[in-house]
Amino acid sequence: MKKVRAWFLATRPKTLLAAVGPVVLGQALAEQAAPETHSWLIAGLCLLSALALQIGVNLANDLFDGLSGVDQPDRLGPTRALRAGLLTATQLRAGTWLVLGVAIASGLYLIVFGHWLLWLLGAAALLAVYGYSGGRRPYANSGLGELVVWLFFGPVAVLGSMLAQQAPISWPAVQAAVLAGLPVAAILVVNNLRDRYTDARAGKYTLAVKLGHKNALLLYAGLTMLPLLPLVALHDDWKDWFFWGLLLFVASLLNLMMRQRDGAALNELLGITTLYAYLYAMALLRLYA
Repeated sequence: MKKVRAWFLATRPKTLLAAVGPVVLGQALAEQAAPETHSWLIAGLCLLSALALQIGVNLANDLFDGLSGVDQPDRLGPTRALRAGLLTATQLRAGTWLVLGVAIASGLYLIVFGHWLLWLLGAAALLAVYGYSGGRRPYANSGLGELVVWLFFGPVAVLGSMLAQQAPISWPAVQAAVLAGLPVAAILVVNNLRDRYTDARAGKYTLAVKLGHKNALLLYAGLTMLPLLPLVALHDDWKDWFFWGLLLFVASLLNLMMRQRDGAALNELLGITTLYAYLYAMALLRLYA
């Protein structure tokens, strides 16, 4: 049971909901655009592939940060399996390949029966998993993590889900895809802001390290508050105001908590920000689909 719990913790379960919202949004947009060809099998495989890729990058990050020395005894984040001795490097490497195998297997079906662009998106996703913290120049060490997270949890996840269903992509769908990834990128801001001192010491220059505390807080506010403006501007049903007001309340509370906490106290905000990103994706679904 200890080993099972170690694997469970290594997947970072509190953040996995981030992969669900954009895929659900993309599938809803696809069904709206082409209801006659919508397949629930393809929808399920899109979700499975997205979750497998996110788990893969989480396991790979645990592995590579442990091997490179980024994770130290004074780490403030959730327990890392390799650093804590819960799992070995060999086990983590095998686990990473296993879940990526699931992503590839489910993705191959989508590629064969979906749009040809999925070949490129699938290959890019696998490279992104490895390149986040692996290789000679991990992009997470260069302050590009938030940008890549926005790209793959926004445009790639939403529009890729539509391409898998062979649904036509409209301009409103592109707008929804661009917006969906913004709150997801805020999750990484929380993570990197918490680790800015230990990351800087290890030579991992994330965006939080480069921007500093105050500017990183402004970035978080922008990624969580500004995406609400299109919802308010484009709504056409007064009944939606309750939902918009709820999102505004949660976003305001998150930003207040961000300003009052630091270090290990930010860990709680990882899960809450993930939930907010999911709720925001559902708001986009309500607006665009």
